[in-house]
Amino acid sequence: MLHLSDKILKEMIIIGVLVAAFLLFSTFDVLESIVNFSQQHEIYEIDELLSTLIVFALCMLVLSCRRVREVNAARLRAETKSHELQQALGEIKTLQGVIPACCYCNKIRDEKGTWSDLQAYINDHLDAEFSQGACPDCFDLRIKELKEAEALSHTAS
Repeated sequence: MLHLSDKILKEMIIIGVLVAAFLLFSTFDVLESIVNFSQQHEIYEIDELLSTLIVFALCMLVLSCRRVREVNAARLRAETKSHELQQALGEIKTLQGVIPACCYCNKIRDEKGTWSDLQAYINDHLDAEFSQGACPDCFDLRIKELKEAEALSHTAS
């Protein structure tokens, strides 16, 4: 299977051969001979065929030039996107492997053997920060605890 650049090169060679043939024919009066032949044998319509071929060759040249510009633009976009992806990969930090954690307090043991808070460990190793919030279950539990504490404080006073 030919690559796109190989196809473009092949098209440019064909167009070059057509242009060279045109120049060769015009130099050796081949076109004049064809005109004389076409005048003698009008039924073959050689002059119309020849002009059609010349126009076709010029159209192929224009389309090939446009394709070269499109390929170059696509290559530039791909190189830019590749550069952006390489930059993004350089900025990504990942955790891999086993992370030793305390089963009671969820502190994490780092590579140096020191125990640190889960949030601090993730901040150090992932370039991430925690935002504080409460899940619906914990929120409901805390509200219930606050209401019970408030009820106890009212009964005590």
